[in-house]
Amino acid sequence: MEKWQEIFEGVIPIGKYLAEVRNGEEEGLVILLENIEYSVKIDFGAVSAIRIFDEGILLQGTFEESELAKYKRDNFTNTIYKLSGGEFENSVRKMSGEIYDILNLEHYLIITLNYVIEVISRWKPEISVILLNRV
Repeated sequence: MEKWQEIFEGVIPIGKYLAEVRNGEEEGLVILLENIEYSVKIDFGAVSAIRIFDEGILLQGTFEESELAKYKRDNFTNTIYKLSGGEFENSVRKMSGEIYDILNLEHYLIITLNYVIEVISRWKPEISVILLNRV
């Protein structure tokens, strides 16, 4: 059974963010979030798996309805969640065999205006927030 958990509560200011995703050998996975007030950098470094969907085609049928509804009614204000027992985690777990548990991999979900991003990682992300000076 899939379970969502709000993590880093209050770290990412509440808002509607657009995401830019960067992933490469040197830098690893970096997700940049931006809205009119804030720029947020979520740095995962090296990750084991990522899955990205356009926000418009996802959610219904991909995640457990009861968990989805719980956070959707607040417009996913936390932005980042930790999942357990999710479909993506189960697929990666099956493909990786014992490695998933040996590496203590974790499943993260980031929901923005333009993307739904799932990350399977050994490490927690580093998050930095910058207040933008816009006039």
